[in-house]
Amino acid sequence: MHTQTYFHTRLEGEADRRNDKVPLQVNCVGTVSETCSFSSKSVRRDYYYIYVLKGRMIMADCTLFQGDIIVYEPGHDYQYISQGETAYLWVHYTGFEARSLTKAAGLKLNQRQHIGVHKEIISCFRQLFREFIINDDDAEQLCVCILREILLYTSRHLDSGAKGNPPLLAIEYIHRSFQNPIDIDSLAQMENMSCTAFRTAFRQHTGVSPNEYVIAQRISAACQLLSQTDKSVSAIAADVGYPDQYYFSRIFRKKMGIPPLKYRSQS
Repeated sequence: MHTQTYFHTRLEGEADRRNDKVPLQVNCVGTVSETCSFSSKSVRRDYYYIYVLKGRMIMADCTLFQGDIIVYEPGHDYQYISQGETAYLWVHYTGFEARSLTKAAGLKLNQRQHIGVHKEIISCFRQLFREFIINDDDAEQLCVCILREILLYTSRHLDSGAKGNPPLLAIEYIHRSFQNPIDIDSLAQMENMSCTAFRTAFRQHTGVSPNEYVIAQRISAACQLLSQTDKSVSAIAADVGYPDQYYFSRIFRKKMGIPPLKYRSQS
């Protein structure tokens, strides 16, 4: 990305003005990408979200590194000096819901926090740039929706930073392949983790063990087949990963409280 700044022309140069008449408003947005050091000092009457993609920014009371964010509240003096090649994304916003939404995302005003560099947040900023360029009757509301998305992604990554990254590869594999034999060691290898660490991380993010998660996917698929097809119980058992019909029936009854055929008749 190159250095770019976008304003809503319909705000007629008053994007800095605090607006308490709307729930949320995106005033301006942009990106900075510079190979040389630079500095800035200002104060505004709206919220200022900064997301560092590269380099280092020395603020008045902290230093931001790659993957760091900070949100300055209205009226807060801010000044910074970059060192060397630096890139960051920024957005100014206001509205009577701005403060509560910012805090709901887990953001601590005027304080450095780390989330890492994430392509979905970068993609949201690109969408914001596009809407500012289009600047039609729908653009302002779409910008608000995208800002909410940025805050939600920020919240997610702040939470995942506390728990560690979710085992997405393993979870996606289970959803694709639960009909096949699934080996926990192989799932752990997908995430480059030991089996013990993998089991711990998996439970942190899903609330259940990997084996319980696999069973839940299989039983959910079996319920769908029982209610929507005329397949035999043995065929359904095989379809969802249980070659042994009687073992499948025991697992099904344990999870659903009734045997498969009774579930079908009730459905």
